[in-house]
Amino acid sequence: METKDVLKMYPKEVTLRDGQKVTLRLMTPVDEGALLEFFRSLPEKDRLFLKEDMTDPQVIHRWAKNLDYNRAIPLLALSGERIVADAPLLMHTHGWSRHVGEFRLVVSSDFRRLGLGFLLSKELFFLALSLKLEKVMAETVEEHVAIVQILKSIGFETEAVLKDHVKDIHGNPHNLLIMTHDVKSVWKRMEDMIRDSFADLSG
Repeated sequence: METKDVLKMYPKEVTLRDGQKVTLRLMTPVDEGALLEFFRSLPEKDRLFLKEDMTDPQVIHRWAKNLDYNRAIPLLALSGERIVADAPLLMHTHGWSRHVGEFRLVVSSDFRRLGLGFLLSKELFFLALSLKLEKVMAETVEEHVAIVQILKSIGFETEAVLKDHVKDIHGNPHNLLIMTHDVKSVWKRMEDMIRDSFADLSG
């Protein structure tokens, strides 16, 4: 499926465990202010391990100004007009990692334990499948137990543990988990199922 076809799937509505409706849609430049507000509303413990200071207006402005859906599909979850989760799928258009996608996921604290993280992870994985990526990865720290559990629930495995590889905003070191999922194996299973179905019909 081409990227332009994938983008047509949004916006879409999902239902959380408590019955709340949340809209999933692509980020656009007009979301700059709301995204900044989202990251600034996160408790400090959730901002400890962000790769960039997403509370810096210049960082958000750069992200909003340079949106390129061929390099990143920036999925947002909204409750009404409020952004409650940020879940981009990052991709490389050139180079030796162009077959690999990267998941990132941040959910507002009051929307956790409602299934939103799981739904977004499945959504990102479906995007990776639709775009025919062969492998997806996610980086997290060992302390993010909930994120690790969500990723494992959709088939991710820990491929490497890098000791003291990241430092939080206070300078404290933490182990980095690199988790991966072999999307190519899913495609092979689907092709095998289709082949078996045709064999049964012809037999």
